Amino acid sequence: MQTITQALFSNSESTQILKSSGKKPAQFIGETGEPKTEKSTPQENRVSKDELEKVYMVDPVVFNSINKIVQTIMSAPHAIKYKDKKTKAYYEMLIASLGVSGSDITWEELLTQIYLNQCIFGKSFVENIFDKSGKRVVDWDILDVKKMDYAKDGSGNIILDEHQRPVGYTQTLPGNLTIPKNILDRSIASKPDKVNLPGNSIYIESKRIAQMKLYAIGDGFYPLGLIEPIYHSSLRKLNMEHALANAVFRHGFPIVHASLGDLNHEPTPQQINSMILKLKDINFKQEVATPYYYKLDILESKNVEKMQNHLEYFKQNEIAGLGIPEAYATGLGLDTNKAVLTAQTALYELTLKDIIQRTCAAIRRYMFAPVSRSAGLPEIPTIEWDVAGISDIDSKSLRFMTYLEKGMFTIDELKPILANMEKIEIKPTVMTGEPNVNNQ
Repeated sequence: MQTITQALFSNSESTQILKSSGKKPAQFIGETGEPKTEKSTPQENRVSKDELEKVYMVDPVVFNSINKIVQTIMSAPHAIKYKDKKTKAYYEMLIASLGVSGSDITWEELLTQIYLNQCIFGKSFVENIFDKSGKRVVDWDILDVKKMDYAKDGSGNIILDEHQRPVGYTQTLPGNLTIPKNILDRSIASKPDKVNLPGNSIYIESKRIAQMKLYAIGDGFYPLGLIEPIYHSSLRKLNMEHALANAVFRHGFPIVHASLGDLNHEPTPQQINSMILKLKDINFKQEVATPYYYKLDILESKNVEKMQNHLEYFKQNEIAGLGIPEAYATGLGLDTNKAVLTAQTALYELTLKDIIQRTCAAIRRYMFAPVSRSAGLPEIPTIEWDVAGISDIDSKSLRFMTYLEKGMFTIDELKPILANMEKIEIKPTVMTGEPNVNNQ
């Protein structure tokens, strides 16, 4: 069975780029195209990146669901595939030395962070780190999505080139940090005149930034992740949880209301203050004595159990938006029908395959391609990601059992097939013992 990447990039010609070797590369279809349409900066209000990250941090359902998605993807077998030996040796050396010029990060950690940022923010940024000559990509580094934005003019519009692509990006650092003067001067010198740098920001050329987008909308500048569509449901659910917690607390520790005096006994300020002091710790007392003209009432939350239904509604909205079965999102298997869960698992695997497909294509285009071109390599490698899920494994097991029962294959004929699927080495059987031969 072909993996997603194999299906996408099975054509060997699509993996080849021409060596420069001092010659001008051949033109590709569309290289001299001249777009007649215009793209524009979106004006609608979007949820801020800080809020998206906060929802991931404080909402247990969102936190667990996104972690499960990333963990499931990263646990699947995956590898970079090459056809050219020189390309293979170069990339293996690059990945082995990853983090020398940037942050101390491994290839697996980089992939994990890319998927995590895409789920939270809808995009992930990786810096293509060039050597001192500025001609060859020698390292990669993950960037904080919250600090990154497109280079814009004084009116807040994204500055585009003649092909309607952003000319660059800006990275805004916290106000308590001072950008070194040499970096700031280099940034100002390299930026186009139209670019308006926000305070405490630097300009970065587009070739130095690889942006992996998840779900693009509109002109594709600001994509969607998994949290933004459920942001308001999450916010309402968290507020409801806060209200429910207060209601339960009041149910266990209700407010005591005291009415002092009657027609014949007008309460004095001293009596009122004295009663307030007594009521402050009444929750921890078993007895209290008051005059007959004092009346104590309990003010408690009513119908607390009905609030749970509203809370469940918002939780279901979250799970629907995240595209993950409820049993996986909550870690609970209550009232879960096996047949329904199997169908939900198959749909969940489609979501994973879609995320993997988009990410692998973006990594190849925006990370691998600059490396191969800058190093003069004859190939852009691909990433093969085995996304066979639980439902695939179960269906294969049933088919194999059917093959054996119907006599279509013998167990000896199925052994090499199963060994190849499970990556198991079958050792030849060695016969031992005395031969049962009669020499008489």
